[in-house]
Amino acid sequence: MSIKPVVVAPSYNNVGTLVGVLARVAALGLPILLINDGCTDATEDAFNAWRREHPRVDARMLRHRRNRGKAAALKTGFQAAIDAGYTHAITIDTDGQHDPEFIPRLLDVARQQPLAYVLGVRDDRHADYPARSRVGRRLSNLFIRLECGIRVADSQCGLRIYPLDLIRAVRCRAGRFGYEAEMITRAAWAGCPIAEVPVNTRYFPPGQRVSHFNPWWDTILGVLTHVRLMGREMTPLSHRRYHPGDLPPPKRVTLREMLSWLNPLRAWRELRGGAVDRSELAAALAMGVFVANLPAYPFQTALCVYLARRLHLNPLATIAGSQISTPPIGAALIAAAIFVGHGVLHGSMPRWPNFHSAQAIWHSLAWPMLLDWAVGGVIVGFVLAAAVFVITTWWAGGENDSADASDVEIEQPAAHISSRHEPVISAER
Repeated sequence: MSIKPVVVAPSYNNVGTLVGVLARVAALGLPILLINDGCTDATEDAFNAWRREHPRVDARMLRHRRNRGKAAALKTGFQAAIDAGYTHAITIDTDGQHDPEFIPRLLDVARQQPLAYVLGVRDDRHADYPARSRVGRRLSNLFIRLECGIRVADSQCGLRIYPLDLIRAVRCRAGRFGYEAEMITRAAWAGCPIAEVPVNTRYFPPGQRVSHFNPWWDTILGVLTHVRLMGREMTPLSHRRYHPGDLPPPKRVTLREMLSWLNPLRAWRELRGGAVDRSELAAALAMGVFVANLPAYPFQTALCVYLARRLHLNPLATIAGSQISTPPIGAALIAAAIFVGHGVLHGSMPRWPNFHSAQAIWHSLAWPMLLDWAVGGVIVGFVLAAAVFVITTWWAGGENDSADASDVEIEQPAAHISSRHEPVISAER
């Protein structure tokens, strides 16, 4: 299968670096689709002047009347690429951080694996790599692991190659910067191979950086996107497949495999052997703590097993986290949940009513208290789970060898880069 690539470059007010990026991409002999996402600077004039100076370059600009965000710009570029008959879209930001000279490395992998979704991987050990970006990137990587069962090293790098058949096959709802992370999850759900290639990134001094990422708003949108995707993953519904005739069919889970997954000895060896990343261990314990605070005492273990299976967590660690509900701590958690729930629902502390009959007990205490417990249990459970996650991640220490850019060297030749797509039983349908 031969590929016909095009570079899709979304841009918003990057006139200072735009022409340099376009010139370096054009030097590779690749066609360019520039998406002017409602720029209010001189982007259009700069592009037109550059085109007049380089009339042989295959480049054109698509324009949004107003700024609609990166997701909308990418979708506009993808649709134009599909309409023009291209098979693959190479995306690159125009802020000058990505080195276009690394595009051939990604193309080598795309030519070897035409159906694969190829991601660039930045080295987050770089001295100038923003600490805030490092934390956000690793949390996003963890969310994707929970959602679809694969490990990626960099879920937020904008230098990628999208097979346009994948764009046709899946639909992403996330806007702005959440689109790229959601696409990884949906690609994995669809059975699309995912490959990663190390790329170089330069970071400008704070005064020279042009970023349109809103730390608060975009972080909230990103978290909500991952919550929605995890909610979808917790349902047993199947996902639409990508290229079902050319890729292996989804793997069926046998009873033997299920029993092996539930084997506590196997789960313990997995924990001891380092097969579980520290953030995944923290997430499993946190999930167990969250379940322990819900009014589902007879079903807590079953619920932990189900959530561990759906979210690709270690079952032993998840069940271990739920043991926090064991008396006497469990009684204290129930009391705390009831007080918090009553305060949220009624704006006051609960009072003990006078009882005249069993029916009065039910109507005055049992049912209202159960509702208070349910609401408060979610709140208390979330707070405690977050605390357990942070403490466990910090206490475990060390770096993740399986899902960090540290295991992918920039100097590594593209021919030696293999697919990092890791089929997981519960991620393949």
